[in-house]
Amino acid sequence: MAQYNKYASYDFERFEPKTVSRGTAAPKINAPAQKKPQLELVKKNKPSQKQLRAQSIVAGKKTAKIFVIAVAALLFFAAVIYSRVQLDEINRDISRVENSIKTAKSDTVKLNNELNSIVSINKVEDYAVNNLGMVKVQDYQVVYVDLSDPDEVIVVNGKNTQQSEVIKDSNS
Repeated sequence: MAQYNKYASYDFERFEPKTVSRGTAAPKINAPAQKKPQLELVKKNKPSQKQLRAQSIVAGKKTAKIFVIAVAALLFFAAVIYSRVQLDEINRDISRVENSIKTAKSDTVKLNNELNSIVSINKVEDYAVNNLGMVKVQDYQVVYVDLSDPDEVIVVNGKNTQQSEVIKDSNS
């Protein structure tokens, strides 16, 4: 069975220690000789009209694809920018409305405070006593009404009527 050598594609000789010969001359370094690549001149045949036409069609299709992709990308970016602008305008409108709501709330509080100061009980009593000549009610002037009795139906002239109707009829 052949063993697999995973380091076969590496040249480990470059990493081995270099041998130096002792003598009067400068030491020699053993370096592997590099081969210069040989260049060959290859002549290409001139393409025929069919080949040129086919190449131009392929190039035109590639150009058209690139153009379509570029236009699609531009449209996408334009749509993103447009949506961001719309979002910014809506946020500004929301901010304006929130500010007007805050202003309206503060005006409401201010007006309620003014109303409470104008219509306070003390001012109403003072106006009633001084301008209208009214006086506070005394205990002997209070009349209590007893509503614990059940309602009664009284027949008048052959009709069933409630007591409140009888009172109205008798007053007129």
